[in-house]
Amino acid sequence: MKNITEPQPVRIRATIGKAVYVLLMIVTSLSFLALYVSPETIVLFQWIGVVLPVLLLCNLLFLIIGLYKRSWYSICPIIAILANYHYYPHKFQMHRPEEGNLAEIKFATYNVHEFKMSYNISSMEHIADYFSTNQVNTICLQEVPADLTEADLKRVFKDMPHIVTTKGGGKHFQLAILSKYPLDSISTISFPERPNCALFADMMVNNEKVRIVNCHLQTTNWNQVKGTLLYEEETGASWTDALGIISSNFKFRGRQVDSLRSILDRSPYPLIVSGDFNNTPVSYGYKTIKGELKDAYLEAGNGYGYSYRYFMKLFRIDFVLYSGTKLKAANYRTGALDYSDHLPVLVDIGLN
Repeated sequence: MKNITEPQPVRIRATIGKAVYVLLMIVTSLSFLALYVSPETIVLFQWIGVVLPVLLLCNLLFLIIGLYKRSWYSICPIIAILANYHYYPHKFQMHRPEEGNLAEIKFATYNVHEFKMSYNISSMEHIADYFSTNQVNTICLQEVPADLTEADLKRVFKDMPHIVTTKGGGKHFQLAILSKYPLDSISTISFPERPNCALFADMMVNNEKVRIVNCHLQTTNWNQVKGTLLYEEETGASWTDALGIISSNFKFRGRQVDSLRSILDRSPYPLIVSGDFNNTPVSYGYKTIKGELKDAYLEAGNGYGYSYRYFMKLFRIDFVLYSGTKLKAANYRTGALDYSDHLPVLVDIGLN
């Protein structure tokens, strides 16, 4: 006679498997909350936004397994995949590049990583040549060395007669705006809790003023914490500390974008807002800064979208946003350069 009290391992595994299907569906489907809930309120949703590519890949794998087993639980990954319809346009676009366009602003943004290549060889002249070859006439740079002066930049970026910086004072990275067009009304927006900042300048283009905003928001600090995670023996404590640091930085960026948004709303001129946001498109930071602005990749991108060279090229964290009522983007592309951990983003922007 069969003992009915014997454990049923197969049934337990099946129950756990179904629970994982449902839990993964719920977590993945909540990614949209990263756009609307400030990290100051709940930081968890920002983490979901960051790991969303991995979550979607897991759902796809579970879908294949579920279909193979003809399980009704296949509906869970289908729901999760469909619930993230807002994400897919940020990864793939198919706009046809315009040939011979006459856009007035040939724009670029680039985190130059202190102009340092391997063995600390300077990349500045290579970057200047690249932008000159591509006929760029307005550039926003992040992570410019603190001791580099505007005169130093003018000696190398010979095509750019108008250059302004945040003047790091020998302590912190600078931001720089370089242009062939005249720049005035220069201002630096500092964030009290961190040295990150934003640089504003009004640019005169064909008797029209356009406000250029160059941002470098709080870093994730991943490059600083990953060494500890890889080499420390107390891995549990190390991971806890690292996650705490990165979560705190989500909150710093949340406060920074709230401050910036209120300033952007008061601009009397059409805006071009660009830089290293250290946020993905599924984040409170991106959503807040974007507001009613247009994302150049969504409007003119072609192909797979990313700007951070590492992490399997999963992340687009460098953006060019603009006022769609007065400006129009064409020919968005990223440069295949290895002078930094970021790629340069180039966009042709015309006046409507």
